[in-house]
Amino acid sequence: MSLWKWNDVELEIDMEDYDFLQKYEKAFEAMEIKEEELKKIGTQSEIVKEYCDMFYRLFDDIFDPGTGDRLFGGKRNVRLCEECYMDFISECQKGVLDANKRKNAMMNKFKPNRAQRRASGKK
Repeated sequence: MSLWKWNDVELEIDMEDYDFLQKYEKAFEAMEIKEEELKKIGTQSEIVKEYCDMFYRLFDDIFDPGTGDRLFGGKRNVRLCEECYMDFISECQKGVLDANKRKNAMMNKFKPNRAQRRASGKK
């Protein structure tokens, strides 16, 4: 588990927690559908609004309603949304790597040493 901070908002990310992962997976499934629906028609301002709203919804779905507003301060700015998103993804990846390191260390702790197995004649 880690605390991720963006725009003075602290959120708990736990890539080993079932409930968090379930929200995370569903939010990204919904985002994928929205990306497919996002048509590049209309005015530039409409495209920017819909694109940014996609990130607002992602964070609202993973955490709680209103999280997008807190993270982005109510602004619909592409750069701000993308920077926040990339920082969030980086923190999630770090959580996965940390979890894998912890699991590997635990598993290695209980594996007999290869040299010991060879010396004893076991495979």
